[in-house]
Amino acid sequence: MQEQSIMNKCHICYSYFSSKEYLTSHFKVHSNKCDLCDKTFKHKSKLIVHKRIHTGEKPYSCDTCKKSFCTNGQLTLHKRIHTGEKPYSCETCNKSFLTNGSLVIHKRIHTGEKPYSCDICEKAFKQQGELTVHNRIHTGEKPFKCDTCDKAFLRKRELTFHKMNHTGEKPYSCDTCKKSFCRNNELKVHMRIHTGERPYSCDLCQKSYYSSSELSQHNKSVGHLKKLESSKNTVSPSASTSFVDCGEANVKLEIKEEETLDEDPLSINMEAENVEETIKQEIEAEESQDKDFLSCEQNHDANYINSI
Repeated sequence: MQEQSIMNKCHICYSYFSSKEYLTSHFKVHSNKCDLCDKTFKHKSKLIVHKRIHTGEKPYSCDTCKKSFCTNGQLTLHKRIHTGEKPYSCETCNKSFLTNGSLVIHKRIHTGEKPYSCDICEKAFKQQGELTVHNRIHTGEKPFKCDTCDKAFLRKRELTFHKMNHTGEKPYSCDTCKKSFCRNNELKVHMRIHTGERPYSCDLCQKSYYSSSELSQHNKSVGHLKKLESSKNTVSPSASTSFVDCGEANVKLEIKEEETLDEDPLSINMEAENVEETIKQEIEAEESQDKDFLSCEQNHDANYINSI
């Protein structure tokens, strides 16, 4: 039995296998090896896709905007940006998404799940990307640099908006007064000047404001804080009057206003970039699974030999 195991030995990496079938399967890993970075793959198709990282080849092109992609899967996801197709829906709130991965992350809003924690301050996040950005606060890393003024940013979208300061680009225009803005959200706030809409109100004095930032400034004003303190001293604990929490209330309002950016065309373009990044991560995960498969085979056969 031991002699048979020795016969099932890989002459390339010297791993032992309990059967000829395992050895034959293992050889595929060595045969599908990248000659540029030495990464190995169980399937030749994955090696072909991987090599496009080195060559820059993107054979799949969008008929609408001519953007190119490494895989047909990436192109399929990209096309949904043009068609508006969002096949993955949340059963709780019926919101729809381009990818299943985006849906999984969204569901954590309802469940409260935050599986990614910072090793330094233990703050938790819904997705790995949020933790990655957060870690840069501790390290001081700002990987997205402006090639005009060398200013650096934590996030790519911050750099995108910053560059508009140099180019003067303001893609969002008011139909009423033709004033232009860098962000769609800025235009929405501006439009309230014409419509008279003031959706953000102070619960204490009933004053209304165009934006959550204006309400936030009001909540921090000396006059408001004096009224708040006076009301707390005069109203009994059993009263049903509720007061604004200057911290949490503002946070919720800011989040609510930021959520309106979801339909921003620029945000959709960023979502497209996130889709490409998601696919890249999936490819890397598959490569990692191949390595895990090889490691599992080796551990299995090592245990087998030791048991003989």
